[in-house]
Amino acid sequence: MSTNTGITLVDVRREAMDTIKNLKAGQIDLKTAAEIKNLCNTIISVAKVQVEFIKSLPKHVKDQMSVNEAKAIAGTLVDRDAELDITLHEVEENRRKPYQLGQ
Repeated sequence: MSTNTGITLVDVRREAMDTIKNLKAGQIDLKTAAEIKNLCNTIISVAKVQVEFIKSLPKHVKDQMSVNEAKAIAGTLVDRDAELDITLHEVEENRRKPYQLGQ
């Protein structure tokens, strides 16, 4: 399986917003902005296919998958907001456990 390149949906949003700002400021031309838009749309389309693929897996397959396997199927697109939700959930779960001294 391929490794995650670190590109996230947050990165795609940022690139789109930067493109708009650069176009308004005259730092890029319309053709360049259009190509960046096309690339962003391609990344979003791939993400949609990845989500639909994961949704289509039988429940028993999803239940047996590790987080790393799910990330490998999802490919490079991981929304940092979703990662934060997972981290917050882990923190909340750890808070419920009793403290263990001396370890």
